[in-house]
Amino acid sequence: MRYTDAFRSDEGNVRQFPIINPNRQVVPLQALATIGKERGQNQLLRENQRLMVVLTARLEKRDLGSAIAEVKKVLSAEKLPVGYTYEIGGQYEIQQSSFRDLVSVLALALAAVFTVLVIQFRAFLPAIVIISAAPLSLIGVFFLLLVTGTPLNVSSFMGIILMVGLVVKNGIIFFEYYERLRGAMPATEALVEAGRIRLRPILMTTLCTLFGLLPLALGIGSAAELQQPLAIAVIGGLSVSTAITLLLMPVAYTSFAR
Repeated sequence: MRYTDAFRSDEGNVRQFPIINPNRQVVPLQALATIGKERGQNQLLRENQRLMVVLTARLEKRDLGSAIAEVKKVLSAEKLPVGYTYEIGGQYEIQQSSFRDLVSVLALALAAVFTVLVIQFRAFLPAIVIISAAPLSLIGVFFLLLVTGTPLNVSSFMGIILMVGLVVKNGIIFFEYYERLRGAMPATEALVEAGRIRLRPILMTTLCTLFGLLPLALGIGSAAELQQPLAIAVIGGLSVSTAITLLLMPVAYTSFAR
């Protein structure tokens, strides 16, 4: 049984609500309790049978990473009562889960690319030299993200994965031509000649990719800011990888071959 909303919302009715006491006498509720109005919770949330309070916030003019770092700093300075714990969820929890998945995807991509390179060149050394350009290119990725004030988020991490394929492409262009020349001249001369002949194709393909991503990196167009970190990551990594392909790869290959 339940009284109507109109009855329950009237304080006078609540005060006169009949209650049977232990002596089986009918007395009004106000004789047993203090009746008043207070603001209460609309709902009670629980997790694992424990009461839970959810705090939400909206970020403006700052990235999620720096905001969470500041929140953690404040919370770590507070001494919570016994039995109290806190957990950061929401978009941050989703981001961390996505990062873990993307790390697995990146490792799988590197393994797959390395396998293809070994099959292509029928040797481990060229494959190792080419694939090593990918982690070295992260210098350009993080540098450009830092300069532009772009956070390392899911979009920029996807740019890193995309960059792996583009970096390897430059190495394949270089070493594929080197393999042609190796039988006709000494290895050092073949590397120099391959660099000279393949300089233009590598620069042209790289510049086409960079200029194609430039409008997105500048945030031009509707909803461009969503994929802007991806473009910035690719531009930074690809710029550094081009120099690595043309300058460091031949030196590294010659050193390891000896």
